[in-house]
Amino acid sequence: MTREEAQAAWEKIVDTGFSDYDQLSHDQKIWFNIEPLTTGGIIDHYINHGAEHNQDTLEALELLGFPDIAEQMGRINKLFTNGQPPEDIMERNEDWNTWCDEHEGLLDEVDDNFWARCADVENALIEHINRTGIGVD
Repeated sequence: MTREEAQAAWEKIVDTGFSDYDQLSHDQKIWFNIEPLTTGGIIDHYINHGAEHNQDTLEALELLGFPDIAEQMGRINKLFTNGQPPEDIMERNEDWNTWCDEHEGLLDEVDDNFWARCADVENALIEHINRTGIGVD
């Protein structure tokens, strides 16, 4: 199954994920958290939607076979005041803005490394969707 063929299932997962994240299955959470990375990248994860479920995203990356990307994101997490990105997007962006210029090199490096591996992440995600059957509407 391709992503296009799974679009209807994806839309339901997104609706559920935004309205009641805990209602998603473990496999659906993997899709919900990884898909936005493949379209927006690492920086987008922190400054837009995504970091609300940062730990789940890191775990999903590891389960899909990308512990190196999870580790790099962990380096970014440590820059936040409490060593983790706040769930609240406003708090997260306030925190981010206090140090993003100072750590621009690290942020660019992590994002560039992700984009170099993005196709592999996408392929692993599609395999996950097909293996678990969560792409069937």
